[in-house]
Amino acid sequence: MLAIAKGEKKQLPTDPRVWSTSFEALARVFSRQNMMLIKTLRQKDLGSVTELANAVGRTKADVRRSLKMSEEFEIIEFEEGEGGRKAPRLKYDDFDLRALLNSRDRRTH
Repeated sequence: MLAIAKGEKKQLPTDPRVWSTSFEALARVFSRQNMMLIKTLRQKDLGSVTELANAVGRTKADVRRSLKMSEEFEIIEFEEGEGGRKAPRLKYDDFDLRALLNSRDRRTH
């Protein structure tokens, strides 16, 4: 994966589209609150970030921050709606998370 990021290897269709070297970043992306957003987007066809915020009982600013992070991980995208509103949409029906543990990444205590 790092070879792809460095441009040393061309990405194949079977290679991961998004990856992270930080378990903490993945934990933030797939937090309980963010999974509620994903679940709500899967169940409802909402027309804006405001509608999503109202549906989950969070502030619009808080939901927008969460959606921005999810967009960076290519989980959601925004579709232009009525009046220029941006409607959040899931890009995928499912996620395949894999963890690669490398011996040089292990720390001994």
